[in-house]
Amino acid sequence: MKKIKTPRRLIAVVASLGLALVAVPTVAPAANAVDACGLGETCTGALSGSLGDTSYQISMPAKFNGTVLLYSHGYRIADPVPAIVATQLLLDKDPNYSQVSVPELAAVVGSPVAYAGNNNPQVAPTAATAAALLEQGYALAGAGYARQGWAVAEGVQAGELLITHINSGAIAGVDEIVAWGDSLGGLVTQTLVQENPGKIAGTLPMCGVLEGPEQIFSSAMTILYTWKTLVDPSLKVANYAPGRAGYAQAIGDLLKVAQTFAQAQADPRAVSSVGFPIALSNFLAGLMAGLPTKSLTYDGISVNPELATLGLVDAATQGYAPLSAGQNSASAMAENVFQVMALGIMGRFNLEQIARELASIPADGNANFNDNVPVVYSDLLTIEQRREFEDTFNTIRPGLFDLMLGTLDQSVGSETARFPANPAAVAAVRGLPSAEPTYRKPAVFMTTTYDPVVPSGNTYSFFEDMTSTKAAQRAESRGMLKAAQFYTLPLKAEYTTFEPGAKSPSRALSIIAAGGSGVGHCTFTSAQHSNGVKALMAMIDAKTPKALAAAKRTVYRTPGVSRDRLFAPPPLKRPLATAR
Repeated sequence: MKKIKTPRRLIAVVASLGLALVAVPTVAPAANAVDACGLGETCTGALSGSLGDTSYQISMPAKFNGTVLLYSHGYRIADPVPAIVATQLLLDKDPNYSQVSVPELAAVVGSPVAYAGNNNPQVAPTAATAAALLEQGYALAGAGYARQGWAVAEGVQAGELLITHINSGAIAGVDEIVAWGDSLGGLVTQTLVQENPGKIAGTLPMCGVLEGPEQIFSSAMTILYTWKTLVDPSLKVANYAPGRAGYAQAIGDLLKVAQTFAQAQADPRAVSSVGFPIALSNFLAGLMAGLPTKSLTYDGISVNPELATLGLVDAATQGYAPLSAGQNSASAMAENVFQVMALGIMGRFNLEQIARELASIPADGNANFNDNVPVVYSDLLTIEQRREFEDTFNTIRPGLFDLMLGTLDQSVGSETARFPANPAAVAAVRGLPSAEPTYRKPAVFMTTTYDPVVPSGNTYSFFEDMTSTKAAQRAESRGMLKAAQFYTLPLKAEYTTFEPGAKSPSRALSIIAAGGSGVGHCTFTSAQHSNGVKALMAMIDAKTPKALAAAKRTVYRTPGVSRDRLFAPPPLKRPLATAR
């Protein structure tokens, strides 16, 4: 750490808080000790490291219990997103995004206004969770990152700087630091404890991208390549040019996707220029990528209750939807895929730029790190998916399902029709900081079962690998494995909700019915957050198998958490595993 800038003090205001758990033993203040943040206060400032400056925030409870929760925030899109798309993603209402002006966008979308991720610190996922944890006596700390985008290295360094700052006297009376975070922050959290095991007492990674960038962007590649083949051949998809030229290509893809989604929403029967139904092409893409068939609005089950009085024919001609569970699932996929494509396009551009720099890839060189040349896309579908949804496709046109899959598979092996990876780009991406599935510290993994952005298989795969290590097996044999995974579910199985007489469901009412649990990206209730923390603290302190089992029951008894201890989410879709 090069320098520590003096923090400024503010009276505690919880509304902008973010949460973090990191466990650190008490350390005597260093010679360069700083003034402690007072009880009931919020203190902010900046810390400097080799990767740049990082802002931080510390929020103190009225009565401190000795534990600091160190939070690492999730992915923030680094490059400006045009307002026309940013508003659909609600980035304009997110305090972690700032409005910027990009003059060249005016000629493309009629306005230079855009939104890009900023380095605001967070100490908790939500204000409600922050308030609850402060009430319980926890001190909350969190940092912004020196750079946004795929910023695991910056996130880890921010956490390290903040731990040093805390142990230099920024918080008095610290007994331990516990690390937690969600989405990209979940990966940062596990990497942080891997690099600093002696300073952290336990971890709570939530909906973490634990299988790394290749896995998460392979899902986006599956969707975008399906769109390029069945919907819009003009999409660039991968290997964006460096700098402003590449940014223009990425924005071009983003706008095309947004416009096509708007077209399909206005006319669910719209057909692409290639001759395939847009909505069903999108549905197929999401199924192959492993996205859930539930979204915040659509539960994949419910049909419009007005069908009972209108009759199927009338409902179909008048635009009432969903008419079937399959249509409900397809509508859910439309909501889910748009989020993934937006992140897949802008996130890929960002990561390819990083790969170009690290591997010194020339401007005309290939920066793609996801090889899809040998992928057999039809093999990404399970037998259960085929049986459940084949009729949804074939009712539109007999044989449509197989025709779409055949069209995708006919290009297998072609390095011109598909996207070969550059080994140098692959090596650069694999060389970025990542979490190894090793058992070092007590850990609670909490995951949204129906997460469209980070499929829940990320946690399951990582946890299974971690608990199969020798250290974990030895602990398990003594009944003292201090690690657990929990999956959340919607509070109601059928939560899609309609206003009386409405043709389409109400998103707001459906979200309320789902209860803020189990569906959407990293959506947890405050009770789930709080009990996750409570369970982790009890696991850290547990001295017997009985005490450890009691700690885990804390989460299982929380509303919305699956009580099936053998629960396994759908396995991750791994495209390269289909190569023949």
